[in-house]
Amino acid sequence: MIQLIASDLDGTLVPEGTADIHPDIYEVIRKLQSFGVNFVAASGRNYESVMGVFGCMEKEITVISDNGGYVAKGGKELYCNGFPKDLLKEVVELARNVPDAWVMASAARNTYTDQNDPKYVTWVREGYKMDIRIVESLLDVEEPLIKVALYTYAKDAVEVAEPLREKLGDRVSIAIAGDRWVDIMMPGISKGNALAHIQKTLGVTRQETAAFGDNGNDIPMLQQAEESFAVENAREEVKEIAKYVIGDVTEGSVIGELRRILQQVQEENSLN
Repeated sequence: MIQLIASDLDGTLVPEGTADIHPDIYEVIRKLQSFGVNFVAASGRNYESVMGVFGCMEKEITVISDNGGYVAKGGKELYCNGFPKDLLKEVVELARNVPDAWVMASAARNTYTDQNDPKYVTWVREGYKMDIRIVESLLDVEEPLIKVALYTYAKDAVEVAEPLREKLGDRVSIAIAGDRWVDIMMPGISKGNALAHIQKTLGVTRQETAAFGDNGNDIPMLQQAEESFAVENAREEVKEIAKYVIGDVTEGSVIGELRRILQQVQEENSLN
């Protein structure tokens, strides 16, 4: 029986770059958790942005933010993986040199950019619910930075990511977090490894886990769950590894599956 559910946000639970979640999601999650089924909001967004969607449940759920660079349970930090200064400098300088891209970086609960482009600053503030801070240089931010993100407005994210992988190698982890988003984290950071840590903490197996996603950064998480779901609008490589393909994000397909799992859990408990 399912004991743990992890779901991506953008492109899976909500349309990309919005907080437009189905209004019944909180009630369904609370009912699942009343039967002992833990829920994890797993996103490439930073923690603050995830709370723009799940703030009313901060004390009730577990959050994987920044693709696993930060994990919190019930609002309390479990771990945070920041860049050392020398590696951060190299990553930031390479990101700045990517043509036609906008760069920002995440700390545990804050977001920064040193490229004050009003179009993108407004977008992440209004769409992603980030109170992004404008600084002179990302390298001057005092708190540890756990992710450097590029929004590529001229090319697909995959095209931009490959040259960065060639230059940085295994010293970092690079994830495709959207059609135009490339995320760079510390090596070994992924939603899958974060989910494995949560499974171990809770004593939940892969066979007792369900996961939902749409993009490249969701693949490690889907591989960590026996019941893996890709939405119809997912990248093809995500659909290929998922056990099931469900409806489009705009159809509320994830909440439909959560209701189905809830019904199964209720029926199982009624027999005990």
